[in-house]
Amino acid sequence: MTVGIYTRYTHCDENYLALRLADFLQASGANFSIYSRRPPAKLGLSFDHAVTHSRRLLFTLWARRHSTIVWTHVPSHQQVAWTRKQGIRTVIVPMWQELQAPFRRAIRQADTVIALSKEARDLFRDVYKFKNVLFIPFDAGLPLTKKKQKVDPKKIKLFLPWFDRNARCTQSPFLAQLERLLLGMPQAELAVSISSSKFAPGIAKFFKRLNRTTAGRVTLIRGTTIRDRPILFAQNDLTIFPGECDNFGFASLTSLTLGTPVVSFAAPPQTDFIYNDLNGVLVKTELDYDENGVPHAKPDYLQFANVLQALIAEPEMIDRLNAKTSHNLLTRRRSFNLGWNLFFK
Repeated sequence: MTVGIYTRYTHCDENYLALRLADFLQASGANFSIYSRRPPAKLGLSFDHAVTHSRRLLFTLWARRHSTIVWTHVPSHQQVAWTRKQGIRTVIVPMWQELQAPFRRAIRQADTVIALSKEARDLFRDVYKFKNVLFIPFDAGLPLTKKKQKVDPKKIKLFLPWFDRNARCTQSPFLAQLERLLLGMPQAELAVSISSSKFAPGIAKFFKRLNRTTAGRVTLIRGTTIRDRPILFAQNDLTIFPGECDNFGFASLTSLTLGTPVVSFAAPPQTDFIYNDLNGVLVKTELDYDENGVPHAKPDYLQFANVLQALIAEPEMIDRLNAKTSHNLLTRRRSFNLGWNLFFK
């Protein structure tokens, strides 16, 4: 079997999934290649030079080299129809917050649509009545780690993975609440990792100013490659992920796998793997649904900051969460491996 992975290489969640599948297939000894419609940006990965794109090779010529093609986005229904006519198995793994009409026609034509969360499975199967849904939970693919050292109550290290936040939130009320929290709690330190984007200068300016007003307790991290990002989670005591919507929870799952509990809103898919007050904290929120039925948190950032403040005030609570970060992750990994192994036989 030869597997082709068709991805928008610079889209963060699609890229995470494509690389996870590439690692999985490589470890399994399977033949595979990655295709991108546009020339990919350089992400500092071994796969950068291996990615085929339309300027090098037409999709039709690339596709004929494979027995299965996995799309990390919803392609056009014409593309799916052509691929099936060639006798190539078609698999679509939609990023549900990126769905665009007419996605239903393309998904119905595919051999299989993969849901990476329970809520995505229910949406595709029960709401859209797709008959070809297979649930395979996402797994970060990293060594399951537990921290032995307790949190230093005089130096509680928070991590904000802004590379997985919507960059348009430059003026988000969350930033005001975060500033208030750090100014009022001198034992808290913050590391913020940002990615290059047109919004990055505004974000960087805010956190640079916050670093000055907190006497150097804010660290701004730029340009960390995808392969190096996991160490950022491991180096801190608590990950802050106030995401309103998420595709499959890559950042939170990475954090838990590396032994760092997560504070996030109680919205899917975080509710699939964060068990409240066990391996993290889920902040209560109302849910809203977009035109495609995808749930979004209606965030109360004051409540989020209050929950975070309570954890900082009682660091032994963070220690208790640390002890259970890997809860159910081994079962999740087995499900991931079994699902894809059966699928690629």
